[in-house]
Amino acid sequence: MFKFLMILMTVKMVFCSTLAFSDSQSARNDTITLKKPPEVLAKWYKPANKRQVWLHTMSRLRREILAMNDYSQQKKQAELEKWSQKFIKDYKSIAEMVPQWEKFLYLDKLSHLENAVKQREYSSIAPILKKISKSCMHCHDDYQTVATLMFRSLDFNNKVIAEGFSGEKISYNDIMKQLSDLVNRINIAIKDAYFSTANEIIEPLEQQLEHLSSSCGDCHQDDEVPVERIMSASASLLPELAEQLELKEQKQSGRKLGEFALKVCAKCHSIHKLSSDLKFLTD
Repeated sequence: MFKFLMILMTVKMVFCSTLAFSDSQSARNDTITLKKPPEVLAKWYKPANKRQVWLHTMSRLRREILAMNDYSQQKKQAELEKWSQKFIKDYKSIAEMVPQWEKFLYLDKLSHLENAVKQREYSSIAPILKKISKSCMHCHDDYQTVATLMFRSLDFNNKVIAEGFSGEKISYNDIMKQLSDLVNRINIAIKDAYFSTANEIIEPLEQQLEHLSSSCGDCHQDDEVPVERIMSASASLLPELAEQLELKEQKQSGRKLGEFALKVCAKCHSIHKLSSDLKFLTD
């Protein structure tokens, strides 16, 4: 939740943008600046790299610190030596991957760690690791949120669906506009008691959702069919909506449409839309 809120805060403050806050007492303007990470960082993320090298390195470092802390408490020398060597190698690799960040690293403390391990000074390991870990925050505080937007958020702006209503390729932006119009037309028809009109729109809505879900497998690669896993709610909610429309139940129809919008539309939007929109601002 914290990371999500941090991302949300960047909507209008990415890369030196200015936010004006209304203050009834001082009516002053505050400027919030986010720093852009070095361009070389992109080399260690997909698609520039075949593997998520940077993410894997960060994950290993966290794991190595945890292992050293645990094994130092347990006084298991062989395991401690093994994990300390892994950590030293990965920590040094940060400077190799992003030379601009070498100045933030506490490389001198690696020798302290190595000596403490060799001398079996188990009580010294955790304090040394705590000091070294503080160096991580130099970059995390300044760059982690922006790096997430730049390198870990999907870009839907140039993505296309194999076919839409016309059988031709259609952009994500266009199909989302069509889906939004279809859902709103159903809503309008319900509010004006045109129940048959609303019911007629359900079929094209189902078709466009099927076209949209055909692209989910590009990223969601698993054994389960993406349309069933990601948009399974529509398979039950739209028939239930149609049933309420047949009964001319205006209140229940409106509620069922709202449930559909929440469980189908908002489910994906909450994950993908905000980060994608913000990524567009950073390009």
